[in-house]
Amino acid sequence: MKKVVTPGETVAYAEEFEVRGAAYLNSYKYMASATGTAAYDPKAHLAVVKPFREPPIPPPGTVVYCVVLGKGRRAYQLKCFAVEGERGPVDMKYQITGVLPNFFADGEFGIGDYIRAKVVSTYGPPLVVSTRGATYGVVLSRCPKCGSLLKRRGNTLYCPNCGAEVKRKIAVGYYTA
Repeated sequence: MKKVVTPGETVAYAEEFEVRGAAYLNSYKYMASATGTAAYDPKAHLAVVKPFREPPIPPPGTVVYCVVLGKGRRAYQLKCFAVEGERGPVDMKYQITGVLPNFFADGEFGIGDYIRAKVVSTYGPPLVVSTRGATYGVVLSRCPKCGSLLKRRGNTLYCPNCGAEVKRKIAVGYYTA
């Protein structure tokens, strides 16, 4: 059974159903936090609220793709442009500024590098992301001297044109050049 719900509408009671998705608990009642559809499974006692529209800012735990715009003393400045979906990266409707603090970065990044990162916090307009973990890091990089795409050789990247080598934190299994 499905029904359309609006924000603040009661989806289910805590005694009857476990609710997942765009809902919150308020004095033993699950309330919808977004306009969407509520699907009920009475056998499993589960209700799932799926919003019609995805949130404009990705929630914590979401994998995002960003480009490094600058490096400060405490953090890298980023522009996040895609979210990882079921079949790969999906462009976001609006590009969002991001910040990668040095304590969340496991290695070095260069300006212009495309990185795969995980959203840690969304308490402000800049997303705070992290590249801790083997699958997070650089997915595409250009040579700082001549601008051609860098190739991977072990844990370093090298330029096939000018022979320059740079050390980057490479995302395992995701480097595309």
